[in-house]
Amino acid sequence: MGIPAQNSNSTSSATFDDALKESIASLNELVNASADRLVDDEFFTDVADDLGVLHARFRAHAATDLFGAAREATDSFPLELSGDLERLRGEHQHILGQLDVLVRSVEWISQRTLEDKDVFVLRARELIAVLNRHVAEEDRLFYLALWRDTGGEG
Repeated sequence: MGIPAQNSNSTSSATFDDALKESIASLNELVNASADRLVDDEFFTDVADDLGVLHARFRAHAATDLFGAAREATDSFPLELSGDLERLRGEHQHILGQLDVLVRSVEWISQRTLEDKDVFVLRARELIAVLNRHVAEEDRLFYLALWRDTGGEG
């Protein structure tokens, strides 16, 4: 039972993951600057742009296996870690749902009350926290699988 061999898809997977992490960081930076910009329509245009890119990148992430391989590659994944892998995969739909809500909401939020804008920003911060935790757990799982595959103890 080894983890899937690293190949040219692994490089593209790393690129996808790096791009996903960059998108999360960009949205986080923008949302953290929101206190002074909630009355600025351009702020929500910037947020809409960042959310659109993040949405596309997370969809690409969710469509691939943890290693950038097809889902069938799970057969070679360490059995003792497969429960964690399935749990993380199961989170993809929930996260996409959160992203969908924010993408739809950002279209009209600039015309709403300040309180509605505050709630939108809180939901964006919640999504960022969920994404950061999710990506960190996937990274941890990848390195555990790699460690076990190269002879580390289980």
